[in-house]
Amino acid sequence: MHSFKSYLLIFAIYLYSSSFLYGQTTPPSPCGAAITPPAQTTVCSGTALTATPSGQNFLYQWQKDGVNIPNANQSTYPLEESGSYTVIVRGPSCAADTSDAVAMTVNKEEAKFTVDKRERMTPQSADTCGIPVKVTLKNESTPATGLTYAWEITDSSDEQVPTTVAKFIEGTDSTSENPIIQFNLKGSYTIRLRIKGACFDANNPDGPEDPVDPDNPDAESDGRYVHEENVVIVYPQANAQAISECEDLSPNAPPLTINGSQLIGSQDGKLDYNLGTLRAGSIQWTIVSGTGATISDPKAENPRFTFPKRGSYVVSLVYANECEFSDVLQGPTLINIDFTPLPAKPFLQETQTSTCAGGTYEIAPSPNDPTKSYNFYSSPTSTTPLNTGGPVPSYFVGPVTSRTVFYITAVENGCESLERAEFTINIIQQDIQNTIGTAQTICADTKPAALTGNDARVGTNRPIYLWESRAEGETAFAPAAGRNDQQSYSPAELSQTTEYRRTVTFEGCDTPNLSNVITIEVLPVIDPSENIIEVDRTVVCRGDAPTFTGNLLSGDIEYVWQSSTTSATAGFVDAAAAQGSDNKNGASFTPAFVSQPTWFRRVARYKNSNCGFVPSAEAIKIDIEELPQAPIVKSADVSTCQGSSAVLEVLPATGNFTYAWYTEATGGSPIGSGSPFSTPPLTNDATFYVEAISANECVSPRRTAVRVTVAPISANAGRDTTIIQGQIVQLKATGGNTYKWTPTTGLDNPNVANPFASPSVTTTYTVTVSSGAGCEAVDDVTVTVLPRIVIVNTFSPNRDGINETWEIQNIENFPEATVEIFNRYGAQVFKSNGYSQPWDGTHNGSPLPLATYYYIIRLKKDEKPFTGSVTIIK
Repeated sequence: MHSFKSYLLIFAIYLYSSSFLYGQTTPPSPCGAAITPPAQTTVCSGTALTATPSGQNFLYQWQKDGVNIPNANQSTYPLEESGSYTVIVRGPSCAADTSDAVAMTVNKEEAKFTVDKRERMTPQSADTCGIPVKVTLKNESTPATGLTYAWEITDSSDEQVPTTVAKFIEGTDSTSENPIIQFNLKGSYTIRLRIKGACFDANNPDGPEDPVDPDNPDAESDGRYVHEENVVIVYPQANAQAISECEDLSPNAPPLTINGSQLIGSQDGKLDYNLGTLRAGSIQWTIVSGTGATISDPKAENPRFTFPKRGSYVVSLVYANECEFSDVLQGPTLINIDFTPLPAKPFLQETQTSTCAGGTYEIAPSPNDPTKSYNFYSSPTSTTPLNTGGPVPSYFVGPVTSRTVFYITAVENGCESLERAEFTINIIQQDIQNTIGTAQTICADTKPAALTGNDARVGTNRPIYLWESRAEGETAFAPAAGRNDQQSYSPAELSQTTEYRRTVTFEGCDTPNLSNVITIEVLPVIDPSENIIEVDRTVVCRGDAPTFTGNLLSGDIEYVWQSSTTSATAGFVDAAAAQGSDNKNGASFTPAFVSQPTWFRRVARYKNSNCGFVPSAEAIKIDIEELPQAPIVKSADVSTCQGSSAVLEVLPATGNFTYAWYTEATGGSPIGSGSPFSTPPLTNDATFYVEAISANECVSPRRTAVRVTVAPISANAGRDTTIIQGQIVQLKATGGNTYKWTPTTGLDNPNVANPFASPSVTTTYTVTVSSGAGCEAVDDVTVTVLPRIVIVNTFSPNRDGINETWEIQNIENFPEATVEIFNRYGAQVFKSNGYSQPWDGTHNGSPLPLATYYYIIRLKKDEKPFTGSVTIIK
């Protein structure tokens, strides 16, 4: 199975050979697709990812979670949703390449509101019909929390309206989340909402462009932190709903029949009278442009329209309520009905291609224009495209295992061509015949007969031949020596058995077709210089034995290992093998024993032949080294403090010996080496063992023991504690005879176990505990100091934006605090567990009178409360 990138590399070989792929003899290198992500993986909406291939004139296709993003064809892509992003990069001189995925989390902050309710207020104006009007707004901005709001009301000239024209009512203002507005003058108004949140940028206060509504609020300011809605007071207004359909030029195409309510978005078939009543006889529907359309009744509220499915039409509507006509403000309501022409059948410069079985192919009708989209079908009549995610510039198919025909339609402006273009993918390797001649057996250094192969041509596709060889002992085939690119091949003289095969490839295919493998067996003369042996060591410790290894010669060879105590050239006999070893194993051999200087060699010959044994190139001499004596230690009994290391020494620590230390008398793994040796920190008594090791790794027959006695000591500085600034707490340390605290700041005596501490800021104190034996231990304790609360005694909740709430500084440090407020009669007017929402001078949502009120603040249940008075002033 090939990786997705390897498929793209294969496809790129053909990328510019036609409107589908343009072939190249040598596959180009990948385009080097890569994404430069922002510094943080959690970003605000509108933050851009940037594709950074090396070079110019690239085409891009961004993907989210492996699916193409429509119209995302630039080198940068502004993020709107969380997901895993990749980019496909194509270029005129490189192979299509897909970047590694970048996972991004997007925080979306967006201003949005709707007009929740409109109603005429009572009493109505005596001299102007339909006013005043109350408009209730519903804030739908995201996220639901963490935002501030600023509302604006402008007239048709985008000028701020005075409060005599429109004002906020019912306790709401321009910063309320869901304000209510009273309009006192008929006309058209714009209500604009601006938000500020965590993503707000003072240099770009309108925020990033809104891709869904790029002209919100206007052509110059496309930010998503701003949203506006138009509100028309008194004048009736229809909401034009443009109709866009695909053209149908077939002779029997039925016309499009639609109700008037569908042209204005009415759910109940009624016109919008803007809180009034329909004026009798005021309705006038008119077909302004286009021919062939009809209206069942131009004066009806919900007439029936009939449009031929071709061309474009404009319908106008005028009507009136009891106060005004709908065309007074901006003229008649105009509705566009357009029938988009169907795109032509896709034009394919090449209608078929050939590829290797198992390959993957990208069908790209317009490889140089990724904005064009197509649907790909498996049959001429199928109604379900293979590209299930919608029209795409190209479609990947594969792995392709047989001849396959695809049917392609063009898609433009949501309309699909009636006719389908056919594109066929043929499989080259289904017709390949690739066989070569029979095996041979020859003597060393002679030339074998020529190797013949059949003609592997498939149709008009010419094969590319490559003869490969693999000498005995090699793991991989490599190009054969000499002229190796013809239909047949003549090997040179051979000195070792060699295998041959022929590969056949076709331009653009990544996987070659392999012929059968034939073997030319060569019986070489065994050369003593090629019979090579090695040993892991030439000096062994008394009682030990070395291990020999040897190369394996070509052919069916048998081996015998031999030894001699006489010399390197005489006195050899078959060597005795250690248990588990075999003196006829040519690759490895371990002798049973070596008690004196001894020479070893390996002899070899062809099996079942009269050939004589050939000795190895050399005989290796093995010498004996005596074992070192057990070490003598400086002290067999050592003391140390609890948690400290002990220093162990060998006497004398000189010569060519090294020393290994263990926790076991025999076996186990060493925990350290050398002399002196520092043990790990100890908490209990322990015994360590040391052995001597020579330069040839001969080990003393036994280990010397050293016992370490541990004097216990530990320090306990007590539990961490929290105080309020100015309070005193007593520290409590245990574990020793003497004590020393650091730092000394805020301590009455740093040299006692239980000093009194009154730090002004949070402080971590460290105590060093000492025993009479000179051992020390340390521990620390943290005293967290919380600042005092600051209580003001007046505030003025008069909606001027200053001192609107009763602020208690630093109370956020006491999440368990309770705040109660009473009037002078003892009635509770406010209570809060914690104080995340300061008191705004109201009781049950109603403002309290200007007066003095009395508070009880408890920071903790078991502490004395704070009491006093606070006065609401004007």
